[in-house]
Amino acid sequence: VIDPDQSGYYEELIRPKKLHNPIKASKSHRELQRELIITHKRLAEEKPELQRVLEQRNRAQVLKQDRKQEEEKSPLEQELLKRQMRLEKREVEEQRERSKCAPEFIRVKESLKRTAITSAVEKEL
Repeated sequence: VIDPDQSGYYEELIRPKKLHNPIKASKSHRELQRELIITHKRLAEEKPELQRVLEQRNRAQVLKQDRKQEEEKSPLEQELLKRQMRLEKREVEEQRERSKCAPEFIRVKESLKRTAITSAVEKEL
């Protein structure tokens, strides 16, 4: 009696050969399979058309809401912006008046400082 648990048992058996399939062996069938696999991989990477359209609509809607929020500023924000503009104008006017009253060498020195600062900024860019 031969014990099937022994490793030598399976080695003595004759192994069946795979049957020849003429369809799979044909060149046209292999090319078609290859093309199908490549197409499937490409389509798997891409998102479905419906999903792309929905994402585009969502992005457009979010942008639209952001624009509305920027445009619709509260009255308090509008008043603060007006006040800030007025303060900036006053500062500019006060600087002009001070520069008119200041001696000429001080005005020249300030203009040199401004040109030095602008040239340093341009070098950084």
